[in-house]
Amino acid sequence: MLATLDPDSTVSPAALVQPLALGGTAKAHVAQARNVHDLLARLSASGLYVDAARVMMRALPKRYAVAWVCECYKHDGERAPFSAGEKACLRCVESWLTDGSEPNRQAASDRAAADNYDSGAAWLAAAAGWSGGSLAPRGYAVVAPAEHLTADGCFAALCLLAAREPSAFAVRLRGWLERAIRVFGPGNAGPAGDSAAGATQR
Repeated sequence: MLATLDPDSTVSPAALVQPLALGGTAKAHVAQARNVHDLLARLSASGLYVDAARVMMRALPKRYAVAWVCECYKHDGERAPFSAGEKACLRCVESWLTDGSEPNRQAASDRAAADNYDSGAAWLAAAAGWSGGSLAPRGYAVVAPAEHLTADGCFAALCLLAAREPSAFAVRLRGWLERAIRVFGPGNAGPAGDSAAGATQR
């Protein structure tokens, strides 16, 4: 279980979610929630799945967030195939998850830029690319990515994935969130080997 999702935690979620662009109703839940786990439960019960997804991405370590969304993509790709460009982005993400080296991180970043961030898979590749390194071109002074960028990229990628079936957007988000809470929450140690295998529902 991740400490941030411990249902017995006494740590208020306020500091974690303060930078997030949550809706007014979601912000009211923040003030009432005991911890992040409680906040996610309140948001889901209110049907605020987009806000819940934002919170989840910030609650998960960067590598876990990318791995979880990548698994969502892998399962959804079995249902409806992705384009060649999307598949190339996902391969870069999987390479970085297997070996989080700087060349693999940079390759994911380059792939996202080459695809002009035109797909959810490209945003996921960008999320991996923003996990470290520098935002500046090679040869320039290092510009470290802001801490929130990986979470933002994962959030965009997940919402774009859910939007592949617009009429089921909320249902798809809800299913993924509920499954993630079970996998990363009480009674679980998180994904073995930093992969989120089984962390999503088809």
